[in-house]
Amino acid sequence: MTSKPQTIKQFANPQEIADAGQKIYDTKFRANYESKYAGQFVAIDVTSEQAFVAQQPEEAFKQAQEASPKGIFHLIKVGSSGAFRVSYNSHASSDWLFR
Repeated sequence: MTSKPQTIKQFANPQEIADAGQKIYDTKFRANYESKYAGQFVAIDVTSEQAFVAQQPEEAFKQAQEASPKGIFHLIKVGSSGAFRVSYNSHASSDWLFR
């Protein structure tokens, strides 16, 4: 049995990453995380749909990046309605930044 090579979804801008990350969070994690991890940070790898929770945003991102070095991440403060949201891809082209 041969496996297909994993294709990594491409995003045109940070808003697409944020939208994908928010959708994953809302459908897979929100119900459980809102009661267990309020005030903590969750980094969502939008390529694998995995979540990494930590007290500090840097730690959540570090866990996510160690697990998926080529991942594309969306960071959310659990229980917050937008006070802190960041999307980041350390390996993608940043051409869209300069348009």
